[in-house]
Amino acid sequence: MLRIIFIGLLIVLGLAGCQSQSASSTKVVVPNSQIERFHSQHIGDYKVTIYAPNKPAPKDGWPIIYLLDGDSYFLTAVNIVTSQSCDRCNIQEGIIVAIDYYDQTRRGQDYLPKPDKLLLEVLPNNQVNFIENYGGADAFWHFISQELKPAMEKRFVINRHKQAIFGHSYGGLFTLYAWLTKPAIFDTYAISSPSMWFSGGFIFNPLAQYIQQNANKPLTQPVNVLLSVGGSEQSLIAAEKNLPPAKQKQLLQHRQHRKMVDYATELFSKLKHANIENLRLNYVIYPQQSHKTAAVIALQDALQSSFSINDSNQSNLN
Repeated sequence: MLRIIFIGLLIVLGLAGCQSQSASSTKVVVPNSQIERFHSQHIGDYKVTIYAPNKPAPKDGWPIIYLLDGDSYFLTAVNIVTSQSCDRCNIQEGIIVAIDYYDQTRRGQDYLPKPDKLLLEVLPNNQVNFIENYGGADAFWHFISQELKPAMEKRFVINRHKQAIFGHSYGGLFTLYAWLTKPAIFDTYAISSPSMWFSGGFIFNPLAQYIQQNANKPLTQPVNVLLSVGGSEQSLIAAEKNLPPAKQKQLLQHRQHRKMVDYATELFSKLKHANIENLRLNYVIYPQQSHKTAAVIALQDALQSSFSINDSNQSNLN
């Protein structure tokens, strides 16, 4: 199945490459898609790219997924949905809403929470990873929940039980933070390689509060949490083993310091042992995948879960 994704990506990249080589080339157009400038009354403008099937909505409405870092994942998501949905397939088409920016990115400001005290990361070369812009996660959540999501629900016929959000890296941390601290307005939270190292593992504080509030009792509504990380996010991939030894050492120290796999595993373990009823938790470590490559696989898993034709994905995966 992964082969389908990578073939699709090669096609898209090939088309993009052809476009760059000739000024007379035709631009790549994604059918049934449009780009809009969505103005937030509180935090500025967003580039929102929307895919919507050109056909009547199913009886229960369309499933929908919101993608953070939308420009990075929109084409892949559309390719997955359009190539893997058919009368005999396991997933159906649906609405894809990709959130990004027109000019300078604000992803650090939007995706990162505001700890009571920010702990700065010290890199292996003893440089401080100074994060200039952060702390706007609550405002960004307000934009999604109170402005963007209601607008999409007015425009499209949405299945109220098949709504998902996908985030990777900083976006994964935001998705995790939103799930732990905000009302559950999505049925599926796809958390890919979350940057849990931020501010010294700050996210474990809201995790502890969430567990304290919900342990050993049912959630008011079922929630699917898809947690994933690349198996090589704390080690070196094969190609990097050809680098000079000093560079290998630096990369390895940096990744081991960030504990991407360890932190994700600890998160899963704490949630699993909390025995929260109606929490459908699935944790995957993608073997031999790096921080970058794990995202594409996590996106496919998110779409196959949230756009599933049947409800088999609704079983408890603890």
